Amino acid sequence: MYEVAVRDIPARILLILMRHAHQDEVLQMGREFFIHRMARGGVARVEGIAGAPFTIYYGEVSGDSDGPVEFCWPVPGDQAAEIGTRFPDLTLRTEPAHQEAFVGQGKPGTWDNEAEAEVAIESLVAWASEHQRQPSSGVRMVLVFNPANQAAGPDTEFAVALR
Repeated sequence: MYEVAVRDIPARILLILMRHAHQDEVLQMGREFFIHRMARGGVARVEGIAGAPFTIYYGEVSGDSDGPVEFCWPVPGDQAAEIGTRFPDLTLRTEPAHQEAFVGQGKPGTWDNEAEAEVAIESLVAWASEHQRQPSSGVRMVLVFNPANQAAGPDTEFAVALR
């Protein structure tokens, strides 16, 4: 089991892409959205952990099940309307302030394998039950930018927003 921590996330505006996707499609969709459309498109984002892009899994994603999955890019509130008009196929959504339980990996980068990720998610579920906290949505995979690890891409964490 992994150690679970809790952090406060302020209210924020998200630019989102909601899709039904199978396991073999999610990585490519995420790269297209986060890297090609948002980062390379010069879309501003919020600083700190509140600005970390993330994916919410609302249902099982496997070879047989297609989620749905929501790709989220936090944007500065004062620029949200302008950014939204640049992407008419995407949705702007306000997420209220909340606490988030999360599990970080012991080393930079992505999770080594699917089993490791499953244990991390199980750790979140067990923690929420033990602490009588209810998740308010699906499991999140948060992409944390690590300046010391830029060449390898963002670090990843699993999280759940709490009620």
